[in-house]
Amino acid sequence: MKRYLLDTHVVLWALTKPRRLSAATFRIIEQEPVFVSALSVWEILLKQSEGRLRLPEGSPIRTIERAGAELLPLRPEHAEAAGAFGALHGDPIHRMLIGSARVERMVLLTRDAQILERAVPLLGSLLMEA
Repeated sequence: MKRYLLDTHVVLWALTKPRRLSAATFRIIEQEPVFVSALSVWEILLKQSEGRLRLPEGSPIRTIERAGAELLPLRPEHAEAAGAFGALHGDPIHRMLIGSARVERMVLLTRDAQILERAVPLLGSLLMEA
C-alpha cells in the first residue's frame, strides 16, 4: 500500500479550496493513507501569522487531524536525505519534504514545477503530480 506525503499547497487546497485538486488527487486524499509534515504545519502557521491565511477551524494541527491526515514528525534522517539533494530546489522546506518522502518511502503529492522538473528523475516514483 502506498503512503502519500502532501506538499503544503496540496494540504491548503484540500482544506480550503478542494476544487483546485484533480479528481485523482482528491481520491487519494479520501481513500489512501496521507501524511502532513511538521514543516507544512509550520509553513501554514507562518502564513496565518502574516495574515495571508485563515483556516476555518483555527489550529492547523486539529484541522489536519480532523481531515483524516496523519502528522509526520521531522527526523534527522529527513534532514540528511534533504542535504543529499544539494541545489535540487531553492526552497529548504521543499528539500525537506523531498527528503522526508524518500526516507519514509512515500509518494510526494505536489504541483510544484521545480520539484516535478528536477526531482522526478532522481526520485522516480516517489513524486506524483497532484
